[in-house]
Amino acid sequence: MTSLARMAIPSGREMPTPSPVSAPFWTAARDGRLVRQVCGDAHSYFPPQAACPVCLSEDVLWHESDGRGAVYSYTVVHRPPAPGFETPYVVAIVDLDEGWSILSNVSGDPAGVHIGLRVEVRWATAEDGFTIPVFTPEPSEPSEPAEPRNGHRSGSAAS
Repeated sequence: MTSLARMAIPSGREMPTPSPVSAPFWTAARDGRLVRQVCGDAHSYFPPQAACPVCLSEDVLWHESDGRGAVYSYTVVHRPPAPGFETPYVVAIVDLDEGWSILSNVSGDPAGVHIGLRVEVRWATAEDGFTIPVFTPEPSEPSEPAEPRNGHRSGSAAS
């Protein structure tokens, strides 16, 4: 189950436009539920698509996620791409425990983010009620980085 803790999205930030395919994701987000598509052959995937990208099945259902996972990769943005973005902020690929990935933000101090960081979903809501998933470090997260899934670390090394 995902957390209903909410954060505010700064005014002036442009929000995504839901399509007929992605509308169930955004409706669930408004209700504080993180969902992903799963096809009849049990392939989990994101972003929402009309057919499974693995087997091309159109037999697709929405399944709820517990919203917990680990940072697979990330970058810290220091220059705002548009009005409404406060910098610095972290954009990350989060590998969810159910076997799918999502591109999202990790809130908090960017210096504390690392590959393998355990995170959980929270929700950021705009003035108009539009809601997006944002991840925060799990409360029991150790201070040492965990080994990433592929055994490689990325990032800058001091010389």
